[in-house]
Amino acid sequence: MKKGNSIFGGIIAGIILVIGGIGLLWWNEGRTVKTQQGIDEAKSNFIQVKSDKINSKNDNKLIATNGKLDLSDSEELVDEDFNIKVQSAKMERVVEMYQWTESCTTDEDNHENCTYKKEWEDSLVDSSDFKQSNSHTNPSSMPYEGIVYTAENVKMGEFILPESLLKTLSTKKEKKTSELEEEFNNEIEGYNIDGKYITDSSNIDKPEIGDIRVSFKYNDADSVSVLAVQTSDTLTEYTSKNGTKIYRLKEGIHQGDAIIQDLTDENQTLKWILRLVGALLVIFGIASILSPLSKLTGFIPIVGNVVSFATALVSFLLGTAISLIVIAIAWLRFRPLLSIGLLVVVVIIIVILLTLKKKKTKSAE
Repeated sequence: MKKGNSIFGGIIAGIILVIGGIGLLWWNEGRTVKTQQGIDEAKSNFIQVKSDKINSKNDNKLIATNGKLDLSDSEELVDEDFNIKVQSAKMERVVEMYQWTESCTTDEDNHENCTYKKEWEDSLVDSSDFKQSNSHTNPSSMPYEGIVYTAENVKMGEFILPESLLKTLSTKKEKKTSELEEEFNNEIEGYNIDGKYITDSSNIDKPEIGDIRVSFKYNDADSVSVLAVQTSDTLTEYTSKNGTKIYRLKEGIHQGDAIIQDLTDENQTLKWILRLVGALLVIFGIASILSPLSKLTGFIPIVGNVVSFATALVSFLLGTAISLIVIAIAWLRFRPLLSIGLLVVVVIIIVILLTLKKKKTKSAE
């Protein structure tokens, strides 16, 4: 009975994976086209302007501009808990706790196997739902939380940079040990400096569950470039006709075309990542549906191996074919030549599958 339930469960899970994969592939193609159309619209509409003077005629228009970051001379970002400070447009306090993490997998017989590791995590890991929660217990709270600080009145030329753009700045520069030693508020009981961390661990190289380590990172860019809508002396989000949002800050001095290219590259990269994920869902879904064949013949040494290999091959080819068909149909409206090319590939895969079937039939005879 359990064996039957396992097989039935695998088939149901496989069907769900196939449907999910097809849905993801279909949605991704539409998302890619819509996003690229929005990017193309922005490319043809933006105006490259200088940041040292604001032209009111460009109000409510999409502009690309660049310039040096201008921070108030007297302004510093300060973490009041630890008294860490820096003159920057953005600083990040990273708080990590040493905790148990759980990773569970299910084998072919539907048996769940869980492994546990001790790792530094920047958010609380709830151990109450662990399969072995009694022997792997994490604290229920963290004494401090991570915080992102952004400066006020940051300017690029004559433009005031809003907080929403400043939050996209990177924080690659880390506070050095010497800086922490100079600034750290030593009145916080139980905490000390160990390398680049402020920690309550007695030995940060051999931490215990519940130990805390805190680090500080900040942005050290001296200039930025922006693609956004000019709204008086600040910058706001651009919305294309199809609803695509364009609002980008890029560190360094760059022209608008470079930012547009970044947006295009990111869209293409995401497209291929989601295509791969969608195709894998379909392939693994088909493999799960066909898995009973492997289980039924698994006790026969040679036959079991042959069936397992054939099932894996068919799952890959059939899953790839279905994925290509979905992509081809989705692109038929926008890229007919590409769709035709993909359908040709699908036909070739079908021919391969039919050839394999014929060979299998002849060998059986």
